[in-house]
This record gives sequence, structure tokens and C-alpha cells, in this order.
Amino acid sequence: MRPPPTVGDDLRGHVQSSGDTLRGAQVGNLRIRRGRRTSQEITIRRPIVRQPRRPGVLLLIVGFVVLIVVGTALLMLPVASESREGAPFLRALFTATSAVCVTGLAVIDTRDTWSAFGEAVIMLLIQFGGLGFMTSATLLLMVFGRRVSVSQRVTTGEVAGQLGAIPVQLLVRRIVLATLAIEAAGAAVLIGSFAVHDGALGLEQIWRGLFTAVSAFNNAGFDIEGGGRSLTEYGSNPGVLGGAALLTFLGGIGYAVWSDAWRTRGWRRLQLNTKIVLSTSAVIILVGAVVMLGSEAVAPGMLHDMPLAQSVPVAIFESIYARTSGFTAFSLAEAHDETLLVLIALMFIGGASGSTAGGVKMNTFTVLFFTIIASVRGDEHVKAFNREISWRQVNRALSVALLSVAVVAFVTFMLAIMTDAPFIVVLFEVVSAFATCGLSVNFTGTLDGMSQWLIIVTMFIGRLGPLTFAIAIAERFERHDRLRYAQGEINIG
Repeated sequence: MRPPPTVGDDLRGHVQSSGDTLRGAQVGNLRIRRGRRTSQEITIRRPIVRQPRRPGVLLLIVGFVVLIVVGTALLMLPVASESREGAPFLRALFTATSAVCVTGLAVIDTRDTWSAFGEAVIMLLIQFGGLGFMTSATLLLMVFGRRVSVSQRVTTGEVAGQLGAIPVQLLVRRIVLATLAIEAAGAAVLIGSFAVHDGALGLEQIWRGLFTAVSAFNNAGFDIEGGGRSLTEYGSNPGVLGGAALLTFLGGIGYAVWSDAWRTRGWRRLQLNTKIVLSTSAVIILVGAVVMLGSEAVAPGMLHDMPLAQSVPVAIFESIYARTSGFTAFSLAEAHDETLLVLIALMFIGGASGSTAGGVKMNTFTVLFFTIIASVRGDEHVKAFNREISWRQVNRALSVALLSVAVVAFVTFMLAIMTDAPFIVVLFEVVSAFATCGLSVNFTGTLDGMSQWLIIVTMFIGRLGPLTFAIAIAERFERHDRLRYAQGEINIG
């Protein structure tokens, strides 16, 4: 073995022995010529990334469509209408869509148009639509002993808003039993209140109490009082107004909040979601009631002639109804614009995620509110009730809110072109349809065919849109970015 060269030795022999050529006489001043390697082209195929199959959202949409089609067919039967002539297709479709989407908007009065069979069909459509098609379908699969697929379990969990891990069969069973128990208790209160108001107890009062209880709990807003009066005749009957308001509130907060509140029974131990829903509910109900009292009671308005002991509860109940139940304790056709504006805001916010209510949901609204607070304070993280909210949830809330605003703006623009109604009236009706609320200023009944189609699509998007947006965005967020670009600066404000 040849020893390595030392300083001052001639390196020529070492280099030449290796087959290279040395040029330069000084140590360290070397130029070595080495053989060239030929380049080889290598083709790398992009790996095929298979996305997991998640048909849950598609099944949810198809399920609601099937319910609407079946409801439309049943309402077109001669036995479903009082005239026994059968309802026209568009009228039946509008009513079925409004019932399945638990909206409550109607082009005709429910009691004056539909028979007892038609009212029963509407009530069943409200019940299945309120529970959510996937929850109802899962229950039917359980009844027939069939296996529940993974996609149905995922989607049912999203619809129900359950935050913890729980078997889907047990979850659905608890939701259905709790729903039936609450509706039964509410129906008993309403039946007694109707009996006291009418001075008699019969099949009519029982049926009205049952129908109103199902409609109120599912935040549908359909009523069978006749003449399009809703609950305006019961301003002095706290049993009717209060019973409907309590059912609306319970249906609008969802099962996840019920179970957490029942399990913990203490504010400090409640989950963040429950705290957000309950606190936001209290705030928006109070703000809505104060604004309505100021515009309709203090100033000459619909509540001005009522005694204070009556106007305050009516304003509170109406603020609860505006969370998407669609009932009304006083006529909105003659309400002031500022009252309509605050009702628009309440309708657009809606109820809690995973509940029977619509709107962009209080969870979305509250997350965005705390995001604004964090931005104003200069905080890097969004916090609420001593808990940090992840940026994924912030982005989801922002996306859902902006997409909802875009839908409302587009439909309002189109409907404003088609009709001659004032802008505030058009906006009120569109938000009521999108938020599946059902409050109306007597404008829906004046719509023609194309306008009715536009409201039908808006109700359908409003019922499934925010949930579909949220699930789709959540699936997108699960895909981690493989490539990130350098950050850039833009001017804001």
C-alpha cells in the first residue's frame, strides 16, 4: 500500500498512478481531470392519491330530495286538500319543500287549504326533516336489522352535532327518544293552553296542540290557526306563546347541548361548544327583544298599545321565534323597518349547529366574533372561555358565513328584479327562506311561478348549504399541503 504524500513531495506519481493528469508544480495547485459520466434521464410518475369515498353528503342531499318528491306526490292527492280537487304541482312542491326544510313559508294558508290528511303529511315531513334524513334513515335501518355503513355513521354524527365518541345506534336512539319526549310534553302544555283559550277540549284542540308542538320543536313555523294569523291571537296567553318559545329554544340548541348540560349540570364543566351556544342564545334573544321593544313599544308600533306586562314577554318570545321557528306573536306586515332589520339579523344567525334550526348557526357567528376580538387585540390565537379555537375552525366559520352571504345577495338581487316589492321586504323574505325561518311580511303569497321556484331552491340550499359547506371544507382541510410558497405581504385596511 502506497503511503499518502506529504508536504513537499512530488504528487505527480500519485496522481498519474490513479490515471489522472497533474498540471502545476506547487502543492495545493492541482487540476485533476476525471472521466465524465453520461447523464441518465429518469421518469418519475406522479403517485395516484386516492381520496376516501365519502358519499355521506350526497346521500343527505338525495335523501332530502326523495322526501320532497314523496311529500309533493302525497299533497297532490285529492284527499290532501279541502276542495278534494288535488293541489297544483308547484303549490304542492313549495309546501313539501318548506316542510322538509323546516322553513314554514307558504304560498297558501295551511288550515284553509289542506285537509286533515294533508296536515298530517306536512307534520310528518316536518318531523323527518327536523330530525335530518340521515338520522331517520339510520333509525329505519336499525328497525329492519340492517347494518349501518361507515359513511352513514360519519354523516349522522355531523348532522346530530355530537361531539363525543358514541355508537351511532345509541346516538340515534337517544335523539329520537328525547325528541319525542320533549314534543309530547310540549304538546300537553299547548293542548291545555288551547283548551283554556277556546273554553273547550276536543279533537281540534288536541290536533292543534300536537301539530304546533312538532312544528315548534323542529323550528318549522307551520301553524293550523287559519287565516295566516300564526300566534298573533294569543298575545295574552303565555301558555301558547311560552310553550312554543320553549320548544323552539330546545330544538334550536340541539342534542349535543342537551346531553352536555344534563351530564355536567355545571357551567364550569360544560364543553366550549355548549358555553358558546347558551351564552350566544341569551345575548341575541335579549338584544332582539330590547330592539323590538324600542321600535314597536316605546315608539308607536305593533306593541305600543299593549300593557308592559304583555309587550315584554311578546318581544322576548318573538326574539326566540326569529331563531328560525317562524312563528310570530304580532303582525310583521306593519312592523317598522328597524324591526325587520333586527329580525333579518336574528334569522341569518339562526340556531346551533346540529339542531333543527337553520341559519349560518350561532357557533359560526360566535367564532367570527371572537376572531374579530383577537384581531383587534393583536392576539395570534383566537380564544373563548379560556379555550383556544383552532384556525381550521375559524377558516370553516369564515367560509360558511361568506358563502351564505353570497347566496343571500344573489337571490335577493334576482328576486328584486322579478318583483316590485321594497328592498327590505325582498331581503327579509330571502333571508327567511335561506335561514329556514318562515317569518313573512305577507310577500310569499304574491310570488309568481319563477319567483316561487327561486324561493324553493333557496330553502333547499339554506337547509343543506351551511352543513354541506362545513363538511366539504372540513374534508379539504384534512388534506395537508405538500407545497408551500413564500409568504407575501398585502395591504389591509
